[in-house]
Amino acid sequence: MKKKLAKKVFAVLLLCFLVSASAWAGGIDTIALFDRQSKPDTSLLIGADAEQKAKYFPDGKLTGNVLAFLVKMKGREILFDAGLPDGHIAAELKKNGLAAADVKTILLTHLHRDHFGGLVDVEGKAAFPNATVYVGRAEREYWIDEVKDQNVIHALAQYAGKVQVFEPGDEVMPGVKALDTSGHTPGHVSFLLKNGKDKLLILGDLIHFPRIQLPHPEVAVRYDVDPAKAVEARKRIFDYACKKHIPVAGMHIPFPGMLRLKKAGAGYVGN
Repeated sequence: MKKKLAKKVFAVLLLCFLVSASAWAGGIDTIALFDRQSKPDTSLLIGADAEQKAKYFPDGKLTGNVLAFLVKMKGREILFDAGLPDGHIAAELKKNGLAAADVKTILLTHLHRDHFGGLVDVEGKAAFPNATVYVGRAEREYWIDEVKDQNVIHALAQYAGKVQVFEPGDEVMPGVKALDTSGHTPGHVSFLLKNGKDKLLILGDLIHFPRIQLPHPEVAVRYDVDPAKAVEARKRIFDYACKKHIPVAGMHIPFPGMLRLKKAGAGYVGN
């Protein structure tokens, strides 16, 4: 009897978890796609003192998560970011009933490898052969024209004729607006999604390690091209999300990657 009850309780909890991972914003059906987790050390943090590091990470290790998101709204399925170049995100999509060839729309928050790498398969070809890839103009110009990153150049070349550029402030497609959150990279964007009364903010890399960057949003990371600007963008967007009561989804927030933020002193809390 106890075993049957335990199974029922587990089933209910599992259902609640799945719902929390895939239906966070009502009319914006959002599915978190897990790529991987890593354990870097606290040397990645900028602006955190020894006391803070010891408080939040007593073992000296951070927990790094990599996620992407599949959003279904307005009759369209949109993949936000593509993870690393190992097929994990394509495999996660398959678990959710969507083949890689079915993906028609990919929106990129920026061009770090854990966000664009999954655009190519293990053979270096387009992992999503029927997709159009959307990327910010400033981001594309920075990595291709200035840095000349060969991984970026190769990945986008696999989508020749199907790469669309946009500017911050553009409605990239119905119900999806690009927001300027540059700092982490020169052309980093977040996306504000609207479907009727429902809204969701896809953050990209506005936050990497919530345990410390929520209570101390002034803490940056070594991945930030412009740490000060990244901090400003984080505070500005988080304040907006709190004021407007908009849930957020972040590619490095622990799975399922979604939070509802509230102000807490000089920082924030999320649940």
